Amino acid sequence: MMNMFREMMREERKEMMEMFLKHMAGQGQSSATSEVTSVPNMMSALSNRIEKFVYDPDMGMSFTKWCTKYKEVFVEDARQLNECARVRLLCEKLDSETFERYQRYVLPKEVTYIGFEETVETLRQLFDVKTSEFTMRYQCLKLEKRDDEDYLVYTGRVNEFCESSRIHELDSDGIKCLLWIFGLESQKEVEIRQRLIAVLDREYKAGQKMSLQELYRECENFLSLKKDSEKIAGNLKTVEAAAREQRRRRGCWNCCGDHFAQQCKSKPWFCKKCKKTGHKEKFCDIASQKRAAENGKEGRRSRQNSGNGRNRGGKNTTQFSRKHVRGVKIANATAEVNSTRMYVEARVNQHPVSFLLDTGSDITLLNEEVWRSMGAPKLEKTSVVVKDASRSSMKIHGKLWCEFEIKESRSEGYAYVTPHNSLLGLEWIQKNEDLSYHMRMMVAEVKADHNGDVAMKLKETYPEVFEKD
Repeated sequence: MMNMFREMMREERKEMMEMFLKHMAGQGQSSATSEVTSVPNMMSALSNRIEKFVYDPDMGMSFTKWCTKYKEVFVEDARQLNECARVRLLCEKLDSETFERYQRYVLPKEVTYIGFEETVETLRQLFDVKTSEFTMRYQCLKLEKRDDEDYLVYTGRVNEFCESSRIHELDSDGIKCLLWIFGLESQKEVEIRQRLIAVLDREYKAGQKMSLQELYRECENFLSLKKDSEKIAGNLKTVEAAAREQRRRRGCWNCCGDHFAQQCKSKPWFCKKCKKTGHKEKFCDIASQKRAAENGKEGRRSRQNSGNGRNRGGKNTTQFSRKHVRGVKIANATAEVNSTRMYVEARVNQHPVSFLLDTGSDITLLNEEVWRSMGAPKLEKTSVVVKDASRSSMKIHGKLWCEFEIKESRSEGYAYVTPHNSLLGLEWIQKNEDLSYHMRMMVAEVKADHNGDVAMKLKETYPEVFEKD
């Protein structure tokens, strides 16, 4: 009986083991199937959690900032995906323009055959804000709290700027140089400030440090080179002016052609100013002077004889005297006008700004560096196309609603942020009582020309026209 019982127990254990092995084999097959089918679902779920990356350097949206936000999604949540799938997921979340620029850059390679880490590093190089480390440190000193900003947001902004610029790594020489450049606030020192910031950036990238004395020597070298270049430019202007003067001397008095008047083959021009032929009205004074110098005493003698003949004929002749106005040429007029500029000091959103006064501009421009010193407040999009005097388009980042104060008069209006200098246009000028008053007075004074004076001038210039028959 015992043997039979043991045999039955052995058979039951054997059957149970076979059933268990079959169950485990079926469960493994189903889990493998579910693993295969879950990869597309996982990519879809991860893609829904990630926003598209749109490169916008003006608003500070760089690839590093975007990648930091979704780093855990790519590293931890997507660790079950292979490297090729993670690269596809990353490229899928780039907007069309960004992906096209990246794809062209990596040619002839295929995007999907590049590793994930290499893809991230390349995207950092292409789509990070190109701001140097020293410039970011310089901007840290210019941070100010906005009126509509709470203290928590302001604290986070200061902390982000300081950490991004690694301001804690500055030594005493670095702080001295930073404060030295920070003090160059005048509009006249913009060029020097930009030059020295570039020098410091170059030294920091090379891993070298610069002392305050070395920075001063760089400033002196730049000023010396600038003076030398201005002297050379002045000599070139003199030579160019002399060449233009020689070309003007060859201008034909009769037809304004590029030859002398004696060589002109055109019909003699009748001058309405002196009633003589051979020259146009704008050359009348020059022609009269040359004719008088050539004729000399002979010309005076002939005029006396003709006058005596008219007197003998018994005819009364009215003598008209003409006043000849001599034009004075200023050789360097263009250079003098360009160097004379008028600036208006204003406060925009509680920040001092030096504007170039331009009554020919309809809108007001705000320099990009000044905008960043305000903390880079968010800009509104604009469809306005701005062109300069040469009809070339100017880059506009957007428009900013500003509260501005000029000569203790406050107002509001839009300013358009641009890489160029700050410029005060008519829109803001008309909102200021003092500036608009003086402009109206100037325009009224220019228009105050009496018709009677014009009539008298016409009678003096053309007496024979008004002569009574």
